[in-house]
Amino acid sequence: MSTRLFSTLGIASCWFLLSCGSGPPPPSATQYLADARSNLGASDFNAALKNLERSVKLGGEPALLQQSAVLRTAVVIALAESSKQMADAYHLGRKEPAAQAKYSAFNAMRADYYGTARSRLMDAMQSVMDQRSKLGAVPISLELSFPGFTGVADPALGKIKDGHWVEDAERQGAEFKTERNALARTLTALVGAGEDPNKGKDLFSKGKVDLDPRVYLIESSAAFLRIGVIFDRRGLDELDHLRTVNEVVRDNLDVALKLLAAKPDKDLEARAKKMRADCERTLKVLMP
Repeated sequence: MSTRLFSTLGIASCWFLLSCGSGPPPPSATQYLADARSNLGASDFNAALKNLERSVKLGGEPALLQQSAVLRTAVVIALAESSKQMADAYHLGRKEPAAQAKYSAFNAMRADYYGTARSRLMDAMQSVMDQRSKLGAVPISLELSFPGFTGVADPALGKIKDGHWVEDAERQGAEFKTERNALARTLTALVGAGEDPNKGKDLFSKGKVDLDPRVYLIESSAAFLRIGVIFDRRGLDELDHLRTVNEVVRDNLDVALKLLAAKPDKDLEARAKKMRADCERTLKVLMP
């Protein structure tokens, strides 16, 4: 009897240890997306990116996967845009007489921000390339708290452009505000609300916003071209990367035009065709 009791207790102990060792189940794609929304509400963009990446990797329901992928792309575009703005400020400021004593430091900050913009831009372009085959006529629903924005550049950017050195705390504050403004503008454009973040805020305040895949392809491509000027001779002088930007945009617009053929919109079609023609002209100039 005692042997049987000990055997029973032993089995129970094993089950207890196994249950303790297994721990709670990992978060789902839905939970990662919810966490990313919370991160964005707190303007914690790095944490948001990590959670969106996890949500995308887990996949699952197509609508959820698309929302996670689109939000991730929007954040990366905004971070690339803000890094470009910071780099441009140091690029201009280093030429001012007030910056001569700090010329090397201005150059270093310029290179760092341009490098970050390059990395983010390449990431965003790859994300859209991965999404192209999955985009169709069905709108993509987005739901999140619209980021806070000021609508104007941070004063520290003006100081930098005038050649005045700013310390890390002031620089980081300017970077943070620039990121929020860039995300507000990016989301506004992607949902077809133009260039006024106030219109974007109004749309998102009503709940879910339907994103038109055709607009998404055109507006993300416009952002790639705008940020991609960092690769011209006045910036990083990386013409191979500038060629890549124009190739990616051209192919994005081919997909957009196919979607527009199935569901016409004269204004969108005209814009897509003009952008595509501009890319073709640029590519001819850049041909090795």
